[in-house]
Amino acid sequence: MKFFITILIPLIGCLRVIAQTPVNNTTTDTAKQKYMLEYDPGVIRVKGNSLPVGIVAISDKGLRSQTKGFLNGTDSWSKYKIDVDSGTYSNGQIKIKGSGNGYKKGDSLTVTVYTKKWFLGGRGKWLFSQKIPYNYEAKISVLTAGNFSKAPGDHVQFGVRTYFDNKLYTDKWAPAKKNLKDFAFKFDGVHISKSKGDLKIDKDPAKISNDKIQLIASLVKNTAITDTLNVLLDYVANYQCNILSGGAGHDLNITAAIHHDSIINAQLLTIQVIDAATRKTYNYWVNTNGGSLAILSKGADGSDGLNGLDGLAGTPGSPGAVTVDMETVTNADGTTTTTTNTVTGAGGNGGNGQDGGNGQDGDAGGNGGNIVVNYSPAAAPFLSLIKVTSTAGRGGSGGRAGRGGMGGSGGSGNPNGNAGSNGLDGRNGFDGSGGRQGTVTFIRVGSVE
Repeated sequence: MKFFITILIPLIGCLRVIAQTPVNNTTTDTAKQKYMLEYDPGVIRVKGNSLPVGIVAISDKGLRSQTKGFLNGTDSWSKYKIDVDSGTYSNGQIKIKGSGNGYKKGDSLTVTVYTKKWFLGGRGKWLFSQKIPYNYEAKISVLTAGNFSKAPGDHVQFGVRTYFDNKLYTDKWAPAKKNLKDFAFKFDGVHISKSKGDLKIDKDPAKISNDKIQLIASLVKNTAITDTLNVLLDYVANYQCNILSGGAGHDLNITAAIHHDSIINAQLLTIQVIDAATRKTYNYWVNTNGGSLAILSKGADGSDGLNGLDGLAGTPGSPGAVTVDMETVTNADGTTTTTTNTVTGAGGNGGNGQDGGNGQDGDAGGNGGNIVVNYSPAAAPFLSLIKVTSTAGRGGSGGRAGRGGMGGSGGSGNPNGNAGSNGLDGRNGFDGSGGRQGTVTFIRVGSVE
């Protein structure tokens, strides 16, 4: 299929509300009164939608009256009792609740109208019944949102437009798990992104056939209704290959060559990155007209040292002991005198504060990986499109020294006790040394092509 920038046009807003009279929808009661049901043709009649309706009453003399709301009449709905076999009625609208699992071609819901009993509002006399056909899906079309990058690893915002038998349509957009449950998909070179729920082009170009990705969508209700999205890749992207380590940076072995892609008529740098530590291989195809690749091997930053613990404060000195001495003396006249003497002992000395702990030294940063780029002579003019960097990890910061604890206060007494000495502060930890940057070497291999 061809690709277009999709411009979404609201459906209902651009339709003039027109009453539609279904076939065989008039019935005559005993008073020769005729009735018919009209509904809004601008609403898609599927499960979950609300359908505005109105009732037209025509007397035996041809006088016409219609209900308030959708038909802008003067008749009150209060004189009617409405039953819907696959939905509910309220305030001039039918809420369609029919099963959404079946394909509704040729199916319909039935509306039955009675007079309303004034007592308790129940059913009165039957007036007429009307079948309203469901709309059904006629075809689907896969949509994409504007221009998007066409290179491995890129995301594509997509949706599905569903056309119904009455020429109206609805659009549903990714995330697929939330909004596109009514469709089944088959993938070739793409998959549903776990993080965004949109389409993501597979990262490895070597696994994509003939530069083309494909998405086939089908309607779950009727799998014969399908559409296919085909996208031809151009490999124009600013790729990044960042290989981070938990220690020393990984050594990388890179090969770069030129390939003329006749399908898209472009010169491609075919680049392969082999991680010597993990044995993983990363493939990149870079269009020399607008593409680039940045490759990084980074050593891990050193861990920061732990802070030293603060010393505990010394305990306060105990108060001096208090003793009471009572002395009784016999006076010359034979009487006695008792004297009470209170004596306070010396206060206890306060305890010394505990020394603070030393801060832990920071760990050294990891060295950057050594990188070798092997390139063919034909690739030499395009080496500027490959930016290769080996970065060392920074050293960890030393931990903060713990503070010495305060000396305990001397106990009160006669004399007071001495205060304890403050503990010594610990030593700050030393910062770890930074890692060594790895080497980057370019080696030309092979003869002139």
